[in-house]
Formats: sequence, C-alpha cells, structure tokens
Amino acid sequence: MMRQEFPIVWTEMTTRAAKSRYGINEWFGQDVTRLKKSQRAAYLALATDKATMQVACPFASSIARDATCSKPGGVCTIRKYEQHANGVLASAETPVTVCPQRFLQDAALLRWAGSVMLGTSRPIIVEAIPFLAKISNSATEGNSDKVGPFDWVLIHQNNRSGLRWCAVGAHAVHFPEHAGTSEFQSWANAMAGVIPFPSVLRRPNYRSSGSKRLAPHLQENVPKLRKWGAQTAVIIDEHFFAQMSHVRALSGKTEDQLANADVVWLVARYKQGKLIPGDVVYARLDDSIRALMAPRAVTQSTFEGLIRRALADPTQLGKSVFQL
Repeated sequence: MMRQEFPIVWTEMTTRAAKSRYGINEWFGQDVTRLKKSQRAAYLALATDKATMQVACPFASSIARDATCSKPGGVCTIRKYEQHANGVLASAETPVTVCPQRFLQDAALLRWAGSVMLGTSRPIIVEAIPFLAKISNSATEGNSDKVGPFDWVLIHQNNRSGLRWCAVGAHAVHFPEHAGTSEFQSWANAMAGVIPFPSVLRRPNYRSSGSKRLAPHLQENVPKLRKWGAQTAVIIDEHFFAQMSHVRALSGKTEDQLANADVVWLVARYKQGKLIPGDVVYARLDDSIRALMAPRAVTQSTFEGLIRRALADPTQLGKSVFQL
C-alpha cells in the first residue's frame, strides 16, 4: 500500500504576517537603535574580545562609582523585533532584563525595596554577603570558603530598633549566548537608524532562570532566614513575573502581609527606558516555589496559532518543519 502524503500548503495570509524574534535592546547601557555606526563598531570590538570590564556600567555606577560591565557581550536587555515588508520595527512589547545589574538604575529599586521591607528609602547596602558554608572534607579549610551569596543585604539601623535587615536578590532572565557574535556584527554593519533583523531564533530561557536557578536558591536560603527573623525580597521585571504560574498572594493589612510573608516579590516595570517600581506581592515560600516550577501554560488558541504560523512559513521547511 502506497503511503499517502499530505503536502504543506503555504498561504498568502501567513506570508504577509510579520515575523518576530528577540534581539538586542540595550547594549552596554545604550539603546542600540540610537547608536551611531562608530559606537556600534566600538561595542563590537569590546563584545567579541570579552573586554566588557573596560566599560563603565551606567546602572551599577549609581551604587559603586567605578562599577563596570559584568555581562559577557554587554547586552543589558532584549526585546522582540518584527520583520515587515517595509522593514524591521521594534515590537511594542516590554523589554526583557537579561543582566542583573540593570536593576540598579538610579538605585531606585533598592530604595523601593528598603521602603517596602524596612520602612526606609535610604537603607545601608552591603553587597554579596556569603550565606552557605561550603561543605569540605578538609579540616584546614574551615568555613572561610562560602557559597550562595545574596545579591544585597539592606540594613536599617537606628537607636530604637537596633539592626534590622533583609536579603534582596535581583534576578534577570537567561538569554542563550550562541550566535551573539553574528548579531553584534549585524548591528555594527548596519547604518545608524537601521534595525537588522536578528539572525537566529532565540527566546528568553525562563526555565533556566526560574525553576533551575531561583527556585533552589529560595528553597535553600529562605527557611534559614525566617528562623533568624529576617526576610527575602526578590526583584524581577514584568516579563519574568508573567512567565510564572499564579502566585497566591497573602491578604490582609500590608503590615500583616509583610510579617507573614516568606518571599516578597518586587515586580519592576519599564517606562520610557527606565525600570521603576511596580507591583508588590507578599507570598509564602511554598506558593512561590510552585509558581516558579509550574509556569503558566498558553491557551489552546495560542498554541494552535503557533502551529499554523510555523506551517505557513516556507523558510522553516527542513529547519523546524519537516515533511515526512
């Protein structure tokens, strides 16, 4: 019996639809679409030579005067770009934070964390306090080698309450670095004001950022902090929070929510190129872990729409679409 084939049919409707891919939004702290060609060429040299430490970080510099870029390639945020018949346009969707230092812009989010957690917008900040002692079989090593630091410890010290502090973590979304060099090259070669369409289909890797990294960190550290009477705040952006499943928030008065919370989610949002305070979600540890481990599923219509879009793109035949 001969095998019956069902050939893929390309439709005019889908060839007119815009393609979209994630690409660079901010490069070494600058809006990449506004860079001059000479600036792009200079950034290309730094990005490909792994020389990011030569560039001052405009965001971390609000905390430490001599702070430099710590992100390989120098990409701070990414966003969707859409390829239309008349050129490439930046999507209206919110940017995605891929470097934790991006959260330090103007120190606004740390001031916000201080206000929410400690009742002061001018906390003392200590960076990277070691928390977990490294397990070692060597008696000579002792506990001097530490692992699992928090990003920040915020402190409110006054004569009446003594030493009050909380742990703060700022968590960006992982973005695959493969093909980064080719995209850097594309931006460097393009004329100022021209947006090159990302050469490779890449997506923010929420699973790596949330369930594989952040969830274990919270499971390990938060219970110990609660025994000490201290709490944990997590700063993320709107994109990260939107990928999580529903976070069951505590109810009641704000002061009661804070007192009963294991994890306080500080969800920042972008407005005209700046990260500003957004929503505050007070939650239990178990509910937070559940939200991280079970990200929100897409609807059936969205899922089937993605299937139709893949089938309708002739360029994907033999790449992500295969006719058997």
